Amino acid sequence: MGESPFASALAAAEPEQFLHLEREAGRNARFAEIDQMAANVISAALAGHKVATVVPGQRGVKNSDTLTLGTLSARERSVAAEAYMFSAQQERGAWYLPEQAPLKAGTLNLPAYLRHHPWHAITVAAEDTARVHLSSSPDTLVAWSLFIPLLDDLMAPITVRSAGSSKSGPEQEESWAMIFGLYTALGIAITPQIEVFAHGKGWHRLDRAGQMRARLALLDELRRIDPSQLASRFRAARMRALISAAMKKARHETPLARKVLTKAFQPTLSAYFGGDWLACLDYLEMPPNPGEEIVTTLPETKLFVGGAAKAVTVAAQQGIDVSDVEAMLAAFLGQGSSVSPVEQRIDALTRWWSQFDVVHARQTPGMHPLWGLVEDTPYAIRAGFGPVRQLYRWLLSPDMVKEVDRLWDGVILSRLPETIVSEPYPHNLMAKTLGPAVSFWHGVALTAWFVCEGPTSRTTLPGLRAYYHRHLTELEQAGTPVHPSLFDELEHAERYLGPPQPVYSHSQEGTAHGVHMSMGMIAGERRAGFEMLRDIVTRHRQGWSHRYLAEYLRHRWKNELTDVAYELNKSVAARGKLPTFKQFARFAAKAANHWFNGDLASLYAAIGENAPATSRRVDLLLGSAHDFVDAVYVALGAPPYEEAMQNPGSPLANVCRQKAKLANASVSYLQIAEALGRAPEMTEFGADRHEWEWAGGV
Repeated sequence: MGESPFASALAAAEPEQFLHLEREAGRNARFAEIDQMAANVISAALAGHKVATVVPGQRGVKNSDTLTLGTLSARERSVAAEAYMFSAQQERGAWYLPEQAPLKAGTLNLPAYLRHHPWHAITVAAEDTARVHLSSSPDTLVAWSLFIPLLDDLMAPITVRSAGSSKSGPEQEESWAMIFGLYTALGIAITPQIEVFAHGKGWHRLDRAGQMRARLALLDELRRIDPSQLASRFRAARMRALISAAMKKARHETPLARKVLTKAFQPTLSAYFGGDWLACLDYLEMPPNPGEEIVTTLPETKLFVGGAAKAVTVAAQQGIDVSDVEAMLAAFLGQGSSVSPVEQRIDALTRWWSQFDVVHARQTPGMHPLWGLVEDTPYAIRAGFGPVRQLYRWLLSPDMVKEVDRLWDGVILSRLPETIVSEPYPHNLMAKTLGPAVSFWHGVALTAWFVCEGPTSRTTLPGLRAYYHRHLTELEQAGTPVHPSLFDELEHAERYLGPPQPVYSHSQEGTAHGVHMSMGMIAGERRAGFEMLRDIVTRHRQGWSHRYLAEYLRHRWKNELTDVAYELNKSVAARGKLPTFKQFARFAAKAANHWFNGDLASLYAAIGENAPATSRRVDLLLGSAHDFVDAVYVALGAPPYEEAMQNPGSPLANVCRQKAKLANASVSYLQIAEALGRAPEMTEFGADRHEWEWAGGV
């Protein structure tokens, strides 16, 4: 490539000289509004104004928090909307942007907390973490790329001190030299008020009140500095690091974006160039690499999951035998049948739903509750009232149970995807594949049962809408909503239930002074009228199933496979090559486990890609995982759990809890052993998550 004197000069310049060179070249105007916006945030923060507001999202919905920047002016909001819109940055080629991210926004508000709540500021600031979709608003993207890194640097002396350190003296001195070097780059003089934070400079002699005053003194020192200087020098330091990385890669020609934009530099490109690598090169007066390809839109996703139904049509169109078409389809899918793995599971789920519906529709008072018909959690040794273990094996047809065991008996671990390992709870995995529909309809039916038959219910009939709000939202977003009249009818029917009657957990009888006495402990209550509630739920469930079940199942598989294809295409756009098998597994494991029995190669085929590798299958789990867990618990020398928990505060009960938790995790240990081909090390198993007092240590 031709020489780029401007880029070379910037890469070698300190922040003040960097800004001077930029002004001389007439290339500083493009950053004026961004620098001013950053300066205003610094001023507001140091003055004690709360910069960011974090609102927790809906419980149970991941990454649904919101972060709002409350100090931005109307003009700054316009700038943010133009430069920090997630989709717009992707259209400029910023496919590296994470869809979700935890925003540790505490440093944005730390100065305000120190001003107004100095004794608890560090603790309160630590709670300001927002788990968000970066696409939710420009506020989240500008906070991620610009404001949080900026305040992290300014507040470093306070946050590093509050975190403590186990490093040696020389290591701590090196860390503080880096922090003060950063301060110097920002034009901040290292005064005694700042130096006191460093190792060996007197911090250890300060009591709590003295430390509080030192933090406030630091804020006052920073407030004396022109915020515009801090903002522009911070930008110069961040941009210089990015430019230096680019120049190191520029031996004979301009480097490709993917060679330069590591995670460390991606926020910088988003903060100052709107995610546009070509705009960055234009600023540096560097021509694009001839091989540079900036992807502005991802390829259209094409899924290959329904071949069997089309075999007859294709055979007729091409004038060949149907069996030949089926053989070609089987070869394409990498299996012995032309029926795709997704088709097999859709068929099984449809038939399972029919049996599930019949079981609930036939439920009558006096029968055992259906808690356990759906395995909604892995098995765990526990005491007290709970789901009936593997109830589905008694109430569903043996063929149906075996089919679920077969279709969902293998999974991959995303960190060890080369091996398909045992799925200890295939019926639980099947329920996860079905998703919110089964959680909602099973849960509503159980609520109707426990409200009437007791002893207690996790929610009331009027509370159903709120309790299942997340599931209802997901079903509505899938285009398969539950009609709200279900809740109206259940609430109306509650008026006609029988009066509450006590339910006794146990009773004692005896005779005293010639009088026969009976005593019982009230554990809850029951009310007559379950059949009325059951019939309302059944009618609505069957109506929903008739109208939406097929559409819902299609949404489930299509949505998950489309997400995988999107992440794959996004990875290719950002890296310029297909992800490795392990990288692919990070975002594809869930879909592979739900629809392909853990077979990543089959998932590759379904999204029209050639798999770079195949997974071997290892299955060391003989029999039921439930029996395996119980056997491990016994082998650990523990007495019956129910007996031990009769005195829950005793040392024996504590030991049994430890052993039960370890036994519950034994299937995970087995999976890791299958994936590794050997017994895992304690760190690989995660032994630090367990207590080992009973064993005298690990």
